[in-house]
Amino acid sequence: MRGAHRQPPARRARPARCVRTYRHYAWITANALAALAVIGGGALTSAALGAPGGAAPGGAGHTGHPLEVEPRLQILGSDGYRLLISARAATVTIGVSPKGNTPRAGSSTTYVARGVSGPHGIHADFHQFGRVDLKFHPTAAAARGLPPDCFGGTTGAATIPGYFTGTVDFHGQGGYTGATAHRARGEVVLPPTEQCPLVAGGANPLVEDPSVELPPAKTRMNLSAFDKAGTGGLFFFARRAGKTGFYAERFGTVGRIGLLSFDYALGPRSSFVSDPKVSFGSVHPPKPFLGSATLSRGPGGTRTWTGTLVATFPGGETVPLTGDQFHTSLSRSFP
Repeated sequence: MRGAHRQPPARRARPARCVRTYRHYAWITANALAALAVIGGGALTSAALGAPGGAAPGGAGHTGHPLEVEPRLQILGSDGYRLLISARAATVTIGVSPKGNTPRAGSSTTYVARGVSGPHGIHADFHQFGRVDLKFHPTAAAARGLPPDCFGGTTGAATIPGYFTGTVDFHGQGGYTGATAHRARGEVVLPPTEQCPLVAGGANPLVEDPSVELPPAKTRMNLSAFDKAGTGGLFFFARRAGKTGFYAERFGTVGRIGLLSFDYALGPRSSFVSDPKVSFGSVHPPKPFLGSATLSRGPGGTRTWTGTLVATFPGGETVPLTGDQFHTSLSRSFP
C-alpha cells in the first residue's frame, strides 16, 4: 500500500469481462447477515435488507430510501492472510482467510461491526480489532461485471472501479494477523438489475451440481451436530451424496463485534461412512479439520456423538466438535 495523495487520471471503462469481482465476497455477504442477526439481537433492520430480494435502486420515481451499494476492497495481512473489506448500509465486515484456501478446502473468520457506508466510502469502529475509515475515489464510469453475490444471474451488477484512501487498521485476536493500509484499489458495486437477495448462494463448494447423477438413495446421508450457548453457537454438518462434504461454523460476539468462523472441505466417499439402517455415521474429514467422530444409536434410540474431531479456524485455533452438549441428527439425504 502506498501513501500517495494525487488522484490518477481517469481511465476509460474497461469491457464487462474485465471488471474485477471477488468470488470470496459471496461468503462474506452471507456471513455478515448471519452475524448481524447476532449483534442485532436477531432483528435485522430494513436498512440492511432493503426490499424483498434486495434494495430498490434510487433516483427519480423512487422513494427517498438511500441507494444501497457495496463498496469493497482487498488488502494483504501479515503471516499470509488476506483481508476482504466490504459494507452494505450499516453493516461493515472484515473477512480474514489464509492464502491456502481452495475450492475444495478452507477456513475464514468474518468480523462484523455497525458503521456507515455508501458510494463515497466506509467508516466503522471495530473496537479492539481496529477501525476502517476510507474514502472512495472512482477512476472510471460504471461497467457491467459478473454477478458479485447472486444465484447465477446473467445481467450482472454495475461496478465502479477506483481506489480508497484513509485508514484500515486491523489486529486479529492473539495477533495471528494484522494489517495497516492507507491506499488500496477497490470498487463500488451498484444494485444489480436482477435484484439479487442479500445472502449469496453460489459460492458454497458443497452445493451439488444438478447435472451430475446422484448415487443410490440408500447410500446418501446427512449428519449434523449443533451446540447453542447464549448468543453464540457451534455447528457441524456432513453430507454424502454426489459430493462428500463437511462444514463447521462458529458464531457469536466479542464485545460489540460479531464474529463468524467457518471451515469447509470436500473429501473422498470413505471419509463419511454409515450403514443402510442409519444406525451410525463416522466422519474423518480432511484438513482444515482434524480427527474423527462417530454418531451412533443405542438400543433405546439414544445417540452418542464421540471422537477427536476439531475445527481449525484462522490463527490456528482449534475448537472441539463433539460431546454430550451437541444436539445431533443422522438421516438419509434426499435431493
